[in-house]
Amino acid sequence: MGRFRFTPFQGTAYRATSYDTPLWVFPNRRPGRWSHPDDGTIAQYCTVDAAAPMAEFLRYEDLRDPAVAGEARLHVWELHFTEGAVLDLSSPARADDHGIAWDALVSDDWRICQELGREILAEGGRGVLSPCAALPGSLSLTVFGPRSAIEWGAEPRLTIQVRAREILHGAPGEGIVASTRFFDMPYPGDVTTPAVAHLLDPEQAGR
Repeated sequence: MGRFRFTPFQGTAYRATSYDTPLWVFPNRRPGRWSHPDDGTIAQYCTVDAAAPMAEFLRYEDLRDPAVAGEARLHVWELHFTEGAVLDLSSPARADDHGIAWDALVSDDWRICQELGREILAEGGRGVLSPCAALPGSLSLTVFGPRSAIEWGAEPRLTIQVRAREILHGAPGEGIVASTRFFDMPYPGDVTTPAVAHLLDPEQAGR
């Protein structure tokens, strides 16, 4: 057996992009928490609530000034994923079960998570559920591998196909900017992340 215990994931996630497609099939060209260009990793960075994707974008681009952030025009997408092997690190207890420090999952230093990403992929994992560093109290869903968007009402015929629809096109509001945790800002110690049992297979999650 490997280091990790994976669980199925089925449910809705959200993603913000500055371009008019929500998913891709090519390796990421810029470093991310769970990916590095040198590894050729394909990582689709999403969240499990609709408020967090814009905060993720603002943090990544370091858009702290509301006036500057207001010039961005983002597409926010609703996506429906059905994944068979996701690593659940959605709470400090879940992270501890896998021998992973909670602080590393929200650290400004991505190297530990990038190494974990390589390990997850090596063990056949398809994604990871983890705390959202940009919006404390939210959760991120990072899905590994190529994905292709199909119409919201369509039936997926391939494992890479994901139902997708655009739910917003516009600028982040001042409230999102004010709530975003940017680099060099501490992650609160008293944050409670939402329960995700409804997204995970209860028979598999306890294994």
